[in-house]
Amino acid sequence: MKPTYFDLTVHDVGKARKFFEEIFGWRFERFPMPYEYYRIQAGPESETGIDGGIGAVKDAPIAGGMSVTQLTVPVANLDETIAKVMAGGGRVIEPRMPIPGIGWYATCAEPGGLRFGIIQGDPTAK
Repeated sequence: MKPTYFDLTVHDVGKARKFFEEIFGWRFERFPMPYEYYRIQAGPESETGIDGGIGAVKDAPIAGGMSVTQLTVPVANLDETIAKVMAGGGRVIEPRMPIPGIGWYATCAEPGGLRFGIIQGDPTAK
């Protein structure tokens, strides 16, 4: 499965937004989260690639105080995929959680520690 989303976790959201807007022409839209988070439109729909989001290191404890880029892969069944991750020697970093109106999400890591997200689409997730 191809990644469908990227997350940027940065120290200064305002500076990073300005930087990426000026360099790449990305557009940002505030997303309803309990902290400052923006969806990134990284180009027109007709262009190949994926869109993403940006938030602050202080709001992402799993970032360990560091700037991070993380890819998210869509899956048909989140629970089954989590079981496969565990059986394959990986681990769950953030357990299943809703992203309201989008779906169910979890952060996992492969056996060497590289983190990635998995998401099961479900517009009724709350």
